[in-house]
Amino acid sequence: MSKSQFLTYLYGAKYSTNPQTFRDYGKDVPNSWPCRQYLYRGNRVQRDGGIEWWGESFGSDNLDAALNDKYPFKKSMTSKGLHYWMNTSTNGKQTARWFDIGTMGGRAEGDVITDTSESSWMRDVTGVWFLFNANDTTQTRDCYARIEHVAIRYADKDGKVRIMKVTEKLGEISYMAGHRGTNRRVFGYQLNDAGRSIVLDDRNDYKFIGIRVQFQLRRGASGTSTDTVMAGMTSLAVSLGDCNNNRPIYKHVLVPAGDETWGQYRANRPRVRLETR
Repeated sequence: MSKSQFLTYLYGAKYSTNPQTFRDYGKDVPNSWPCRQYLYRGNRVQRDGGIEWWGESFGSDNLDAALNDKYPFKKSMTSKGLHYWMNTSTNGKQTARWFDIGTMGGRAEGDVITDTSESSWMRDVTGVWFLFNANDTTQTRDCYARIEHVAIRYADKDGKVRIMKVTEKLGEISYMAGHRGTNRRVFGYQLNDAGRSIVLDDRNDYKFIGIRVQFQLRRGASGTSTDTVMAGMTSLAVSLGDCNNNRPIYKHVLVPAGDETWGQYRANRPRVRLETR
């Protein structure tokens, strides 16, 4: 058995937009997600961070299996990962569902962080990356899966939840770009200048607790056939700092332990336990 080593992230690193290369980065490090791997199903409408997160009960997902086997975090070019799908013959049918990944799932902006919440409480997280797939989607009748919204969730200096949508494109696929078929596409977005100025300012003390992602499914055309539309994600990663400055990367960030409770973190800071793999 190999010896454990400290888990690190590159600071300001813009990952590859080639799906295979992106998957291969860090694929030998299991579960490199920098916080506890909780999943939450959002099947209601909730307004946070200026976004109306639309969660419908229509359709199905594999959240329980994805949680048990860590599907969204595994580096894979074949797995559907955490996925959401519908089977429908209704013309013009459109549905959506959001998922929280990390601690405090489902909580609204402004909610107080509970003492038992677990995370790495890592600073300077500004971007979200993953491989997007639409494996089972019917390739006719205007059937497409889309990524509608993605946001980073934080604990602020007052111990309250903050939710900020990432809006500056770094990856290959754009928001609301229709996708179907077995190809993987690299989603990568970071906060805009205004968002980064808040998160990177030490005085604001924004600490990472997870992300939120919303998928949209649509069967747009006519016909009587029952079709499948599916959206899925694997190879989830985050980026730190400003990843769009095209400067050489020299800095590595040590990741704090992802199972530190909020109570422990506040009692022990500035000392932290480090994550090893």
